[in-house]
Amino acid sequence: MKNKRNTKEAGNRRDYASKGRRKRSKGVRILLWSLCTLLILLVLIVGGGYAALRIITSGSGSLPSLQDQKSITNDQTTRIYAADGSILAYIYGDQNRTVVSTQQISAYLKNGIVAIEDQRFYQHHGVDYRGLIRAIFADIKAGKAVQGASTITEQLVGNLYLDRRDNSITRKIKEAQLASEYEKKYTKEQILTEYLNTVYFGANAYGVEAAAQTYFGKGADQLTLAESAMIVGLPQAPTSYNPRQYPDKALTRRNEVLAAMLKQKYITQTQYDPAVNTPIKLSTSSTYTQVKEPYVVDYTKQQLVALVGSDKAYTGGLGVQTTINPKYQQLAKDAISSTLNRKGDPSAAVVSIDPKTGYIVAMVTSSDYDKSKFNLAVQARRQPGSTFKTFVLATAIGQGIDPYSTYYDSKPVQLTYAGSTKPWSVHTYGNKYYGISSIFQATLRSDNTVYAQLALDVGINNIVNTAHRMGVTSDLNTDPAVALGGLTVGVSPLEMASAYGTLANNGSHVSPTIISKIWDSTGKTIYEAKPEATQALSPAVAYATTQILEQNIQRGTGTAADIGRPAAGKTGTTSDYADAWFCGYTPNLSTTIWVGYPQGKVSMTDVHGVSVTGGTFPAQIWQKFMYTADRSYPKTDFTVPGTLVQYSNGFQSNYAVTSTTTSTSTTSTTLPGQTTTTSTSSTSPSTSTTVPVTTTTSTTTPSKKPGG
Repeated sequence: MKNKRNTKEAGNRRDYASKGRRKRSKGVRILLWSLCTLLILLVLIVGGGYAALRIITSGSGSLPSLQDQKSITNDQTTRIYAADGSILAYIYGDQNRTVVSTQQISAYLKNGIVAIEDQRFYQHHGVDYRGLIRAIFADIKAGKAVQGASTITEQLVGNLYLDRRDNSITRKIKEAQLASEYEKKYTKEQILTEYLNTVYFGANAYGVEAAAQTYFGKGADQLTLAESAMIVGLPQAPTSYNPRQYPDKALTRRNEVLAAMLKQKYITQTQYDPAVNTPIKLSTSSTYTQVKEPYVVDYTKQQLVALVGSDKAYTGGLGVQTTINPKYQQLAKDAISSTLNRKGDPSAAVVSIDPKTGYIVAMVTSSDYDKSKFNLAVQARRQPGSTFKTFVLATAIGQGIDPYSTYYDSKPVQLTYAGSTKPWSVHTYGNKYYGISSIFQATLRSDNTVYAQLALDVGINNIVNTAHRMGVTSDLNTDPAVALGGLTVGVSPLEMASAYGTLANNGSHVSPTIISKIWDSTGKTIYEAKPEATQALSPAVAYATTQILEQNIQRGTGTAADIGRPAAGKTGTTSDYADAWFCGYTPNLSTTIWVGYPQGKVSMTDVHGVSVTGGTFPAQIWQKFMYTADRSYPKTDFTVPGTLVQYSNGFQSNYAVTSTTTSTSTTSTTLPGQTTTTSTSSTSPSTSTTVPVTTTTSTTTPSKKPGG
């Protein structure tokens, strides 16, 4: 045991001796480096700086020239704004930086960084030989590096053009040469401002503006003396002095800066005393991590990358103006939360678009972003139910089919069509049937059986083409179920708001956009949205369709959506109650509401004691939102086109029936201005196995039962 203990003690002594030798060796290296540097300085001072630099670097290549250096563009943070100019979010890559002018930087920051980093900044010309000699003697005395010798200008050019991780004499001499040239080209104020916009302050904050926002949630021109001193103390050791992780070290370092400022007379004793006794009070979180409307921001980022590329989007210091109206965002949130306000309620999404410009003015989902990043307003592809009947209606009117005097039998049907292997079985919502019904009446009841027959008459491909022209971008199946909203893929609320906006815009479709303007870091506009319209429907067809959908809100399935102003819309409900919709519009806004469970097909047969249809919660949310939002605009009627639809007497049908009423019958469902001299038919109707359709009207009145 004694021998083992003696062996262990001997080993320990060897370890201590080895460590001592390493320390002495390191001290010798530092001493030698310092002596060599001192010798070089003497040569520089006595023999002429530039010539001496040439001699010293003759073995390692020529000295660098400032004009030979590549142009440097620092990464900058991009800002995303709402339509009213309020900030929604900051986005950036590896470096979070916002470049500011010298006027936007507090004098405390400028004076503090000079006091602690380069007290002879205003006296030297890029290289402080006196300060370097002083640092060398301090290092020799301490036996280790205790003082930095690089000036602010040297640090700046080193960060811009050289690898500052290289501690060789050659790199330091190159840095000195570039600093000397830099000082000849730029003023002290310019150099100091660029340095403060470039240097790293920890926590991914590059430059004083990012640092001020990161630690104190305010601009660099708003910092107090104590706050400024804390920030300018960070560059020496950004991680070690991080106030969130090491508050005591940060406080000590801040007080060192204040003492240096006092000693160099940048501040008075009266300013120093309260500042040094002020505790560090940080903001609860960095401004740059605060995001308003995260779903909107995510969608905007996707569109921004598509426009300018990923690198420019995240590092270009862009300003991005979105079309989002914060007041409408809040209106939509309130409309959802006041309607679906119980635990376990389904989710909802709202999208509202200006139909004339395509600007998305509101995009809201009730989901919790922290729990799910999936944007129901844009990414969800859900079954639209009877909202797709609008595309059938517009197609039929475009073919010259008179919705007021064309009749089908409302009853359970078994329909066959080309390519089918078995009959298409169709029934109505609630299994209620109304016998002989006009297309107009069937629209207000959202009668599936009538619309199934009509769809086969006008042609499924024609309906799909109409939907795509109007703004639906998802792939659509071409089987008859599409007419009733039975889709293979589904559609998003954004698509439906865009498509219905075509009707609001007199048949002219404008693609939706969320970015109205982009400018670069200098303020120069590099992109401006220019809405391009395509005429998806004739104005006459759009107006005729709108007239019927107006009546749907007045006395059809959409009565809960009435806002006391001209408005049109259509309800939609899937057969299993998994999705419920209301798509509606005014001359000013096109807004779509979807209600359902995000996880998929979950039946909503008992929500607040009712089965959820498009005429219940979706219509109610639409009404709450649009009642206020539309009143941001003057009250106006839908535009009556110069020429109205002329309905064709030559339409032939496979399914329509002859009216049982006389030609002299009248009804309140007939609207004025339905027969004129201009035809707007754009597609050819089916002509196989024809049955003539009469042009009389029916006295049958539509059901007012919500649903569909």
